[in-house]
Amino acid sequence: MKNSRFLFLFLLVGLLTLSSCTSTNKKIKKTSRSINSITSKEVETSQTPSSSLTVASSISTSNTSSSSTSSLTKDSSITPPPEDDYQEIKTFTKRMPAEFEPCEQVIMCYPEMMDASVYKEIAKDNKILLLCHKSNNESSRIIEAQNWVTSNSMKEENFTYLDMNLDALQSYWVRDFSPFFVYNNLDLGIVDFTYNRSQRTNQNKVPQNLATYFNMSYSKMSLTHTGGNLMQNGRGTAFSDDLIINENSNNETLVRSQMETYTGTDNYVITIDPQGDYIAHIDCWAKIVSPDKIIVAKLPISNPRYSYYEQVASQLANTKCSYGYNYKIYRVEEPGGNTVAPYTNSLITNKHVYLPLGSNSTYNQKAMQVYQEALPGYEIHGIANSNHEELQFLNTDALHCRTHEIPSTKNVFIDSREVLHDNVSSSTKKLVKCNIVSYDKQSLKSVKLYYSINDGAYQSVDMNKYKDTSNYTFEFTSLNEGDNVKYYIEAIDNNNNVGNDPIFKEKDPHQFSVI
Repeated sequence: MKNSRFLFLFLLVGLLTLSSCTSTNKKIKKTSRSINSITSKEVETSQTPSSSLTVASSISTSNTSSSSTSSLTKDSSITPPPEDDYQEIKTFTKRMPAEFEPCEQVIMCYPEMMDASVYKEIAKDNKILLLCHKSNNESSRIIEAQNWVTSNSMKEENFTYLDMNLDALQSYWVRDFSPFFVYNNLDLGIVDFTYNRSQRTNQNKVPQNLATYFNMSYSKMSLTHTGGNLMQNGRGTAFSDDLIINENSNNETLVRSQMETYTGTDNYVITIDPQGDYIAHIDCWAKIVSPDKIIVAKLPISNPRYSYYEQVASQLANTKCSYGYNYKIYRVEEPGGNTVAPYTNSLITNKHVYLPLGSNSTYNQKAMQVYQEALPGYEIHGIANSNHEELQFLNTDALHCRTHEIPSTKNVFIDSREVLHDNVSSSTKKLVKCNIVSYDKQSLKSVKLYYSINDGAYQSVDMNKYKDTSNYTFEFTSLNEGDNVKYYIEAIDNNNNVGNDPIFKEKDPHQFSVI
């Protein structure tokens, strides 16, 4: 009996011990599987190809390879969220888009204020809204305008027509009396001002008439202004010469306040007028062609206005663009005097440049080259001057003055600030960040950063959304001293609208060197 009881106790202790060991092993195995599943999940989300770039991982605890060549491995391709001190980029609630952003239509007038061939050239790649000012007996000219378009073999489907009461002899200058188009959150609206040609009363009514026609919101600043004296970089910086101050009772505080309130301009760069001409419009001597590039006219040193042009060129060259470095200034030569050379009075629409040519073929060719250098990948159309005196370009009145773009409502806008550029220390964080807005009110289906290291082939990686915002980030890590990096961003929304920053992509990307 005792032996049986002893045997029973022995078997019971053995079973308890075995159960404890098995339970412990199960816990160990479960923990091991949990770690493996996390690691696998993170690796599976990586779509980055092999390259000389490593992106930091918030999961992996292993050290980065100490190889002398930069490397990117699958288990380190997930960029961690930025630290808590990350400064979110917030795109302006009100934003006046730049001329080089996507364009919906180009406003022009009829009867024609340029040769029919100019309308025809622009209409090949753009839609045109033709403002038809009524005849002397107040009858519509739309049928007449349609016949004119047809008889000149223009692309008829790209034209729409709108009757508009205009002062007939003063209707050329669409740029000056058209409204400022401003995004208010995600909606495009119209901002009006008092046109600085008060005697042209009908032209002063155009902005409100267009707001009604497009069913856009309408507001009016308490400023006297004119479209030819305003350039925008699309990121809250505007440029005008001091005509804007002079025509508003020299009240600079009012000018700056009104522009910020109504157009989102929080950095208004105001210069002298180097021309010293009655017109005093900035588009007669300068042209902003991208968020970091401005073309400025250049006169021969013998010209009495030479020093004034150099003064404004120097001022702009020492002005920081929104990317964090000074504007790149391109100079387009003009012979000065009475020679017609209206090169900064060009029109940019949808990666096309319409460049008014002057009376000197040598200077014309140089101007074409400057624009091609400043806008790589854009198609430059040289627009010859008219043989008809009443339609000819002047140095104070050319193609930009006689047109006005209407921004697109399907624009994908990439708002980059303080980009990586020039020399960057190997010890500093190399974070790319941007805010992305779809004005088509669509979600984004793709946000990629394309990069090249030491002139290698471009590769791409998905950027990371920062928390519950429209900011996207990407961090370059494990680059070597001496590496040269080029990159640009591409965003696509669910309606396949595409945005790029820089707008020239690989033809002129952001770039920096590691030191």
